[in-house]
Amino acid sequence: MNEAKFIRSGKAKEIYQRPNGDIIFVFTDRVTAFDGLKKAEYQHKGAICCKLSCFWFEKLQAEGIPTHYKEYLPPNMLVAEEVSILPVEVIARNYLYGSLWKRYNAGELVIEDEVLGPGERSAGMPLTRSFLEFTTKFERIDRPVTDDEIIGSGWMAEGELAHVKEETIRIGAILRSYLIQRGIILADFKLEYGRSRRGDIVLADEVGTPDVCRFWDKDAYEQELNFISLDKDVFRQGKGDLSEVYREVCTRILG
Repeated sequence: MNEAKFIRSGKAKEIYQRPNGDIIFVFTDRVTAFDGLKKAEYQHKGAICCKLSCFWFEKLQAEGIPTHYKEYLPPNMLVAEEVSILPVEVIARNYLYGSLWKRYNAGELVIEDEVLGPGERSAGMPLTRSFLEFTTKFERIDRPVTDDEIIGSGWMAEGELAHVKEETIRIGAILRSYLIQRGIILADFKLEYGRSRRGDIVLADEVGTPDVCRFWDKDAYEQELNFISLDKDVFRQGKGDLSEVYREVCTRILG
């Protein structure tokens, strides 16, 4: 770190660059919600998210998913290839919950019947397949964007957008298959991608942590339709000690 140059400070990470161009993400104990209106710090939170993210990057790379990941430097640093982060992020929703349910229930959003499946629509019901949405990343307040706006703004070409969707579905399948065996439901998750110097689009930033995923306890959901949060909703909704919850998630995932 002595030779690394400080680049910027984000909501939950400090970013540095080595002389060779590699980026170092330093995961901090900071946590924010509601567009930064709610802030706090929780001990060990940064180290847990870094360790989990590195675990998932390595697992996904082994499955043939291209990423920017290079190296884990315990306890809270991730070394990555420098990429140009795309100005949109993708959210994959596997359950009709949260803002997705609110917008659907209010008639503000149309979801195909084949995605919803048969039967009565209710908050927290599983979808038949992941529902993908894109939002802006570098605007003051993130907002949903359509495929046409993404392509028209030059953020991604049509083929690149299709590739990101396919990769997101692949990544979601890998995460869900692993997590369900450890008693965790992946209700939804957020991913970011970047363009490498070679021009390839690769998975970037952070993946599979309770900061960027909505995790539920599987037994509680299946037995009583009880949404026991194992993620940042604990902080958003004041449900308990975030450090304790994140430690439990880490133990379940890593064993």
